Amino acid sequence: MMRDGRGVALDFSVGRCLHGSAMGWESRMRYAAGPARNDLGLGAVLVRPDGVVAWAGDRDPDREAFERAAGRWFGSPAT
Repeated sequence: MMRDGRGVALDFSVGRCLHGSAMGWESRMRYAAGPARNDLGLGAVLVRPDGVVAWAGDRDPDREAFERAAGRWFGSPAT
């Protein structure tokens, strides 16, 4: 998922709650949603292009915290 040099937002939440937020960075990160075999108790993970986890949210991920982390690593969202 990272061969093109973009980061990845993995959304394991039931309601895909980060979808709208992640679309602001769609040119700089890929968004993937769905269940994981072992989500380690997380609801979402933001992975930098170098493979390092930049942010992780619990079962009910905080959209504002995700957006702050995405902004820190990927710049301002597209408008």
